[in-house]
Amino acid sequence: MGMHRIGAGLAAGVVAGALWISGAAAHHGWAWAEGEQTELRGTVREVYIGQPHPTLRVQSTEGGVWIVELGNPRQTANAGFTETSARPGEQVVAIGNRSRNQAELRMKAVRLRVGERSYDIYPERIRQ
Repeated sequence: MGMHRIGAGLAAGVVAGALWISGAAAHHGWAWAEGEQTELRGTVREVYIGQPHPTLRVQSTEGGVWIVELGNPRQTANAGFTETSARPGEQVVAIGNRSRNQAELRMKAVRLRVGERSYDIYPERIRQ
């Protein structure tokens, strides 16, 4: 009986992991994002630095909490952005491409400005 439970738990964990990976992969690349760039202004709620890519949760000045995706961890670090670059409560301006799904408050940032400092995550894609 104990072996069966462990096996079932492991199988559930593998399925959950596969679902998480497929969900993350759905936003990998740029196909999910609009071609036009927009600007998002708000307040940092949370900063995550890690795989598959660093993200910020941003309370928009227009309402709603957005997920702002940065580049992969190495690319984000190369832009000078680290876990201490933005803190909860700080004002942020993100320029990037929002999700094609208008119901999803998600953006892939090409440039991030925190205070007086700018971080060019995807310099070759910046249009503003």
